[in-house]
Amino acid sequence: MNQTPTTLPAPDNRPHRLRTLVVDDSVMFMEGLCAYLMTEPLFQVVGTALDGSEALHMVDLLEPDLVFMDLHMPFMDGLQATAILRRRTPNLRIIIMTREHAAIAEVKARAHGANGFIRKLGITDGLITEVRRVFHPYTHKGGAEPFTPTYHPEAALETTSMLV
Repeated sequence: MNQTPTTLPAPDNRPHRLRTLVVDDSVMFMEGLCAYLMTEPLFQVVGTALDGSEALHMVDLLEPDLVFMDLHMPFMDGLQATAILRRRTPNLRIIIMTREHAAIAEVKARAHGANGFIRKLGITDGLITEVRRVFHPYTHKGGAEPFTPTYHPEAALETTSMLV
């Protein structure tokens, strides 16, 4: 995996751009988020996926630094994919995205190993702040406590069965 820290310059002295994968079953949302990310110098969108199982393949193929993962998707949801990716690629940063407002969604994301959590509504407002918090949890000064993954396989299995 490409695990160059975001604080180090790339070999040509430009800041490292985060190799980013966007995973969402809504093509319209995914295209909109990709369009936004491409306007930000921090991101290099390397690919997209429509569900969790496709995300697993794309992570192996593209080796991203960061994955924006939708919570609810067909075939394999974001929580299941996150739990698998956390075991396979522990240094990969994963931010769960959802339309839900409930705190339980954030608890589920954390239990499955997500590094961050963001609501889709107004996603561009807090996205950069959340990414900085995810990559620099102990030095970021601009918001809530760092969202650190607390992956517990037994909790992940429990909360997956609670999904509707």
